[in-house]
Formats: sequence, structure tokens, C-alpha cells
Amino acid sequence: MGRAVKSLSAFAIVSIMNLIHAQENKSDSLRVKTDLKKDQNTSVMLNASADNGPRNVNIGLPASVGGTTILENGLPVVMDYVVQMPVRAWRSDSSFERLEVQDVAKTALSVGDVGVSVNTYTNKGTDKLQGKGEFVTNSYGLLRGSFNVSGPMKNGFYYSVSAYANMDPGTFTSAFSQFLDKTQIYKVFVNKKYYDGKGEIGVQYKFVSSQSISTKQNPYYYRSNGKVDAVEGFKLGRDSYLEKSGLVHYINPLTGEYTTKDIVKGSGAENHIFDIIGKNNFNNGMKLNYILRYQYAESGYFNPYYSSIGNPVEGKTRFRYADSDNIYNGKVQSVLMLFTPRVPFNTYMSRVELSKKYTKHNWNIGFNEWYYHVKNYNTASYSYYHEVVPNPSLLIQENYDPLTGIWSPRKGSDQFGGYNHNGVMQYYTGGENKMAIYGTEKWTPSDKIEVGGGVRLEWQNINGKWYKGEDRKLSGTNWVSGNKTKVKKDWINKTFTVNALWKIIPSFGLQGEATYSELGGKLSNYAGSDDPGIKKSKIPGASFGAYFNHSLVRVVSKVTYIQRSNFMNNSTFTNPKDPTDYMKKTISYDVKTIGWTTDALVTPLKNFQLHILFTLQNPEYKNYKFEAYDIKYDYDGNIARSVSKTIIELDPSYSWKKIKFWGSARYFSKEYANYTNSLFFAGRWETFAGIDYKYNSNLSFGVSAVNLLNQSGAQGSISGTNTAVDPAPYYNKPVAGTYIRPFTLEFKTKFKF
Repeated sequence: MGRAVKSLSAFAIVSIMNLIHAQENKSDSLRVKTDLKKDQNTSVMLNASADNGPRNVNIGLPASVGGTTILENGLPVVMDYVVQMPVRAWRSDSSFERLEVQDVAKTALSVGDVGVSVNTYTNKGTDKLQGKGEFVTNSYGLLRGSFNVSGPMKNGFYYSVSAYANMDPGTFTSAFSQFLDKTQIYKVFVNKKYYDGKGEIGVQYKFVSSQSISTKQNPYYYRSNGKVDAVEGFKLGRDSYLEKSGLVHYINPLTGEYTTKDIVKGSGAENHIFDIIGKNNFNNGMKLNYILRYQYAESGYFNPYYSSIGNPVEGKTRFRYADSDNIYNGKVQSVLMLFTPRVPFNTYMSRVELSKKYTKHNWNIGFNEWYYHVKNYNTASYSYYHEVVPNPSLLIQENYDPLTGIWSPRKGSDQFGGYNHNGVMQYYTGGENKMAIYGTEKWTPSDKIEVGGGVRLEWQNINGKWYKGEDRKLSGTNWVSGNKTKVKKDWINKTFTVNALWKIIPSFGLQGEATYSELGGKLSNYAGSDDPGIKKSKIPGASFGAYFNHSLVRVVSKVTYIQRSNFMNNSTFTNPKDPTDYMKKTISYDVKTIGWTTDALVTPLKNFQLHILFTLQNPEYKNYKFEAYDIKYDYDGNIARSVSKTIIELDPSYSWKKIKFWGSARYFSKEYANYTNSLFFAGRWETFAGIDYKYNSNLSFGVSAVNLLNQSGAQGSISGTNTAVDPAPYYNKPVAGTYIRPFTLEFKTKFKF
């Protein structure tokens, strides 16, 4: 199933930073408090889908399943999220001294990725003994805590030690596990300063154990107005739709053996990460920063793909429980299971940067070398059925033979009702390498003009083996027993950025930016049986607008453009003639977005501020044509799935003595739920609010709410509808899909000493 789909207009987080930057470089007396940056950075963690990582910042392209790019100390926490999701190796905790959001241009130059990134920096030790931590719980029984202690040792050595634990039950009660996210992180950092503080070098060891299930789907009735109603017996987001045994029964793609595993433990992750981090300030004003990393990890993945919901056909098919002889009468959910057991991989990363700041110039050059190797990555697959009830049981389909008058299990079914084992299994093995040199320059020829730009040249290489369809047919087995085909590809990826700021008068100016990026393919594109036919992806983008600063309002308004060619997506498609028949197919297409974004910060009263974001965009598919099940599909001109045309964000806050009241409301207009645009979800609000109380400089408390309006509805996509053209058959019929995170109260205590 594609874990690959990326969302274009990244100004919800970063345009206000440009606004602040423009103001801080003004020659008049109007200044902006530096903590506005901190507030804006913090808002990226207000995630309405999950609370274990940053939200996906909309940039007008389809959103990556991997989410916002996450960096730790300047390096990505994972190289390819298909092998391991970022939140399996990283969480936001007390070990970080600061968080920084990087815009599209900076991300493209320093990371070679598309979109906005979040960079977190570890506390390397302090001059005096210091400690800080927090404890968080919520109305569903979340238990989360983190703690960091740091201080000096002898002879210029410093230390920082931290621990993080997360036990999260989610918003529903599962029959097989009290907690659906069990994550522990431990870090030890030892740092040595030299040359009177002009240089330092440190070593960090980080251990992460993460066992989590991220699947959040429920059955509901889809209505013609784009709204949904829960199926009888369900509360959306409050009842589990995970099969209650918590087990998977699959054929091991590497050995052919029939295997049973616990879905939580069997698909979890464990990381051992070693960093060497240093810097040196030279006497001539140059600064050297570097980091080296080695990571050994084992990681798996659990992904049930919910397809159609149907009923037994009287006189032809019936269903009985897998653990008894009792017949089940009711709605039946068809599921395609994609299960990746823990696979080992090694990652080596490095980054070296040299910079110098002059009166009118500020340049930076950097080099990075990233490599990972995964051994026998594999995903088992099989189809099965279960009840349409909370915490459902497995079902076995039985077919009636009119000649013998006997009911017998579906052909090829195992004792748990699973069939078509490894029909769409995935496999590859090998490595991927990225080596790049990049540079940036900021030139300030006068008090009114700033000009900047950057270049990145990257060599990307994949070298491994895959199990293509022809080899699978020749082997005649449902596991990797035949010939594997070598794949070796190289790309030279180029990135260019240029930006300019013209301060026409102290309170008004113009700014513009243009970017061009290229991305090669990934070894994981060869997971399936079909040749993905990888072509280099090209991403041009530009923005132009104006800013205005006043004591009551500060505003940036821009027209934006972005396009991405050869977007690779490995999706699952359902046979229109048989909803239990699936096909996985790698498809290449383009996406283009033209938009307008206005970002404003209003301060009409003392201690009150309101951040307003308004975005209009038109994300369209281009060159999106393919064939599946002998049917030709053409999605050219359709609006990108799960991307809204209109986005509004309102973030008010008010401080009174030791108390701060804050809120955040985000409106997303209609989103299409499938590629054909035949099904859609009505517009929705994502709402947050909270009260923070600072008891003293060392202790504070907070209460916050997610989904303050207690909306109950759907978002994202509807399973099994990728090629559905006529919406009528889905009206008032039960389907399975993703949903809005239900109302949640969260309680936080933060302390330091």
C-alpha cells in the first residue's frame, strides 16, 4: 500500500517567520518580540490526527504519509519512512533545547526534500546543574513523561541525560492491548568544550523502543452531502475497528513458513543511534559545524487496508466465526492485510558546514553524505473478513455447492479465513546513498534591500535487488524463492533558490522567492511486482507578495505556485467486478498548485494577539493516466485527493498576569476522498484551546482541548474507492474510512530547577 503520497502552500508556519524577519531588520522603532517565533514553532505540534509528532504543513501537494520531515541536530531521523516511520525514532521531549521550523527553500537546500521540516536540537550540557521535565495525561488515560538533567563535569566536560516514556491508549479501547503506543527513549550526551569555549565536541547515545499501532478507521454511512453517520453500534473515533485477537497469520515471504505474530510487538521498532557533534569558531570569524551518525534499527509495519463492506448472499455465501462453528449474520468487512515484520537496517549520516558573516554578506557551504542498507525488506499480504462491530472477530467465508448440498470454506482459505497469501507481497534488499554539496549566500547591499540564494548538487544512488512479477510467476510459489533482479540507478539532483526583500518604506515592502528542486527515486519504489519506471521528479515553485507592518497589524500576502512531476505512488486498487480482488500498482503523475496566501498577526489590545492565515489554492492532477483490470483511467484536471482548496487558520491568545488563554481553529474546505473526485468530505474545523498557568519560574500547568467543538466526522480517504466513478452506489451505504480525532482533554505539568 502506498506509504507515499507529498501535500503545496507552506506559509501556515513559515510566512509569519518571513514577516518577523522583515520586521526585525527594519530601521524604525517597531520591533517584534522574539517569543513569537517560539509560539509559531510550537503550533506545528498541534496535530489533529495524532499527538506523537508534528502536523503535516500543507504546501499544496498531496501530503506525505511520512508527514513533515523531522530532523534531529540537522540530520533526518530516518532516510526513508517506508523502512521506518519518523515517530518510531523520534519524539518531542525535554531533551531538546530548541525547535526550529525550516521553510521550503531551506529544506530543499539542506535536506534535499520537498516541504517544510522541523529541526530539533539536543541540550548538550549546561554550566550549572539544571533539570526540566513534564508530565502529560488526557481524558483517555494517556501517561507521558519526560525528564532531562544536565550540568558540568571537570576539565571542560558537560553532560545531559534524558528519559521519555509514552503509554497511550489512543481514543478507543482495544481488546488486545491497553496501550496502542508504547514508546521509550533514553539519551546520554557528553560534551567537551575547548579553546575557551570557541570549540566543542560531543557524543550522544540514543536508544528508542517503540511499539505502536497507528491505524485509525471506522465504518460509517456515507451521505450525498459529503457527511457521514456512524454505523449502528459505533461511536466514530471511540470504538476500535481492529480485529480483536491482535494477531496476524501470514506466510513468511522469506521462508514460506506459516507464521503467527502479535501485531504490536511484531511490527514495533528498536533503534540504537550514536552521534558525534561538534563545532569550532575560528579567529578569522569562520564557523565550522559538523555531525556524524550511525544508526542500527529493526522496524516493522502493520497496515490493514479496509475495502468493501457487504452482506452474505443468501443461498450462495455465508460466514461463520473462525473460533467456533457459529454462523454470523450481519455486515461483513473485507480487509487486505499488509504486515512487515521487523527488518534490520543500518544508516550512516554526516553533515559538515562552514560559514562566515560579514557586514553585508553571510555565506554558508555544506557537505552531507547519507547511506542506509536494509536487508531483505519484506511485506506479507493476505485477505480476510471480520464482523462490522467494535472489536470484531475473524470470519471464514463458506460457499454453497448446489450439487452436493455442502457448505465449504472459500477455496484457499486457512483456519482463520485468510486467503490469497502474498498475492501483493513486497520485497527488496540493498542500499541507497545520497552525497551532496550545497551553499547559501545572503547579501545586504543596503538597509532597504536583501538578496539571497542557494545551490545544492546531489548524487543519489540506489543499488539492490527486487522481486519482479516475471520472477514471481516462474517460481510458482507465494514467497521469495525465485530469481531476484538487480537494480542500480544514479541521479544528479539539482536545487536552486533565490529570494529578495525590498523595504520600500519602514512599514511596507515587497518580497519574492523562486525554487527549483529535483528528486530521484528510492529503492523502496521497487517493493512491488511491477517495474515503477522511475523518472526524476522536478519541483519548480515561486511566490511573490508584499508585507505591511503596523503597531496593530503585521501582514504578509503572497501569490504562490508549485508543481511536482513524476510523483510516485504505489496504491491498492479494487477490481470493480470483484470487491475482494486487489491490485497494487505503481503510478507516476504530476500535481500543480496555484494559490494565494495571506498571513497576519493582529495585536489590537495589550497582551492580546490574533494570528490569521487564509489560503486559496487549486491543486490539480496532471498526466495522471493508467490502466487497471483492463480499464483505462484518466484523472487529468482532477483536484488532488485529501487537499482542500480553502484553508483558514485562527490562533488567538491572551495573557493576564500568570495565566495565558489560547486557541487554534483551522478550517478545511471540501476534500475529495478518492482520485476520481466522485466522493468528497464536507468542510470541517479542527479546533484546539487551552489555559496555561505559570505558578512561578520553575513550575507551570496547562489544560488543553482537542476538537473543542466535538465534531464527529470523516477526513482523508474512503478505502476501496480509488477508481469509483459513480458515487450513487456509495450513498447511504456503509464504508470504512479515516475520521476526525474525537474530543480530548489534555493536562500538562512542566517543571525545572
